[in-house]
Amino acid sequence: MSTIIFILELIASLLGVVYIILIARKNALGWLAGIISCALFAGLCIESDLISQGIIQVLNVLMGIWGWIQWQKQVIPVKSYPKLGIIFLAVIPVIYVGSILCFPGLSWTTQLDQIALICSLFATVLTVRMIQQNWLLWLVVNGITAITACSNELYFYAGLSFIYFVVSLYGMYQWKK
Repeated sequence: MSTIIFILELIASLLGVVYIILIARKNALGWLAGIISCALFAGLCIESDLISQGIIQVLNVLMGIWGWIQWQKQVIPVKSYPKLGIIFLAVIPVIYVGSILCFPGLSWTTQLDQIALICSLFATVLTVRMIQQNWLLWLVVNGITAITACSNELYFYAGLSFIYFVVSLYGMYQWKK
């Protein structure tokens, strides 16, 4: 791993931690930290041939801009739809099996990467709309991302994903208040 990649991954990871803590606290400044973090990770993922993760990061930059704009307009109350959590937990294994059936030649990490992409998009929309069940999806996304990043030797990214997983539990708690 080159020194520049190491430094960029470290900076992106630190900004990512700032992002998720601020979002868990419902602070709009988190979106700005997230935008920079995701832009850095987009480049790192694409450079490491994690194309789906790179796409996720580019989309997260765009979604971050949308989130920043939405959270600036008004105070959005947290909403909860408990049945969404049950639906997510039922659909995720179906998506994985569907991915295996539709794309049997792809590696297991690529299969998981595709699931992370789909779940990340839904989770970001739920986060922008302040729907509490976003945290459940983020737990899935962060768990998958930790596994795929580690298998591709992006250890800071894997560590960040693990930290995101833990902080997502904190976010679940904060958004229930």
